[in-house]
Amino acid sequence: MKYLYQQLLAFWSLILLTVVLIGISFTSINKRTLVNQNYNQIREYIESVNDSLNSDLSNPYTNPYGNLTSEEILPYHLANAEQVLAQQGIKFVLIDSKKNVVYPSTRTEIKESLLNDSEWKKLRNGESIYKTIKYDLTGEPNQTSYVLSNRYVSNEFSGVLIASKSARDLEESEKKISDNLLKGFIISSLFGGAISFGLAARQVKKINDLKRAVNQISNGNYEIEIEEKNNKDEFNELAHDFNKMAVSLQENEKEIIRQEELRKQFMANTSHEMRTPLTTIKGLLEGLEYGAIPENQKGKAVSLMQNETDRLIRLVKQNLDYENIRSHQITLSLTTFNATEAINNILTQLNKKAESMNDHLLLSTPDSVEVYADHDRFIQIMVNIIQNAIQFTENGEIKVAIKETDSDVFITVEDNGIGMTEEEQKNIWDRYYKADPSRKNTKIGESGLGLSIVKELVRLHHGSIEVTSRKNEGTTFLIQFPKEKYNHQ
Repeated sequence: MKYLYQQLLAFWSLILLTVVLIGISFTSINKRTLVNQNYNQIREYIESVNDSLNSDLSNPYTNPYGNLTSEEILPYHLANAEQVLAQQGIKFVLIDSKKNVVYPSTRTEIKESLLNDSEWKKLRNGESIYKTIKYDLTGEPNQTSYVLSNRYVSNEFSGVLIASKSARDLEESEKKISDNLLKGFIISSLFGGAISFGLAARQVKKINDLKRAVNQISNGNYEIEIEEKNNKDEFNELAHDFNKMAVSLQENEKEIIRQEELRKQFMANTSHEMRTPLTTIKGLLEGLEYGAIPENQKGKAVSLMQNETDRLIRLVKQNLDYENIRSHQITLSLTTFNATEAINNILTQLNKKAESMNDHLLLSTPDSVEVYADHDRFIQIMVNIIQNAIQFTENGEIKVAIKETDSDVFITVEDNGIGMTEEEQKNIWDRYYKADPSRKNTKIGESGLGLSIVKELVRLHHGSIEVTSRKNEGTTFLIQFPKEKYNHQ
């Protein structure tokens, strides 16, 4: 089923359901109102008879019944009231306290359907009863409403007065209301169908616009833009998000081009850096082969070849490492260990490199701070960060500090080296990027992959890494590792 028809059916069904529920509620309320009005009217007739009776009893000069009691006078009042209310179809029945029919004299008993034992008890207890049954006072099948009212004389229960009225008028009123509701239902259905079609068609148009835009995106046209209306509905929000996505795709395409340029630059740099040690190794091997290297220099030549070989291995290993991390082909072996001791060992190992740059390495930490991480990868992260600080700092200080909270361990590496611009800070995490290309051939800086690997490793630990820097003033790295109980949450 097409979306247009789905929406049309949904809107139309909702409108019809609303109309039906309103109609049922209105009919029910109206029926109760009519029934209550009918009961109230019957009740007023009973009260009118009682008022007339009390008026005669209170004025002996105008009382035409002489010394008769109220219970003896009441049947005459009921007969007069029935004559006056004949047009309304009001009938009365008077029953004494022994369940004998006093009025009308033509009746001697009351049917169980009109007054049963439980209702008699309620009346004796001072309650009034309102009900509508299928039979009138004569027992004929005729929907009739009854009001049963108790009577007391000198605070003694003296009987029950029953007033009845045909409920046929109620049925006719209900039928008229039902007919009008049916007409309203038909009109509402037609009107609702027209509104539903208009709303559904409007939504389908927006969806078709989005569909065409998606086709443009799939064909590589990222400059497509969907018109955004002023109304704040979901389709407008979707159009806004789609336009943001198109802009993001444009930026991604530019980023891909930029990354490709960086890759080409990296390949050129790597080729150059690999060519240098290979050329050195080849020259030394030829020197050894042809006896061009003096005997006392052969040990130094072998040591130099080993260094250059290690350099080549590091270049290859860094590339493989980055690819494995990026493709999620590594598994972390998470354990809790002493971070203070691990970093202290790293600083000891890197001290000679720092001295070669005339740098001082300082460690500020409590006696023992434990971290939950992969030990080897933790060492790799910290070596990269500290080596990076040494590489870009001469005649300065590199401070390493460790702090902990209930949930995290924070490590800062601060130097007062050459620093970075804001643009360089954005790019240092990119693969192949080097903040200072002039240092790419130093004995410390090589491939430009170090920080991109660091960022991925920190991410795999569910941690974070941030950098702040000012040109010619220095750089600070802040690395956060979650503690064990917070890890992977």
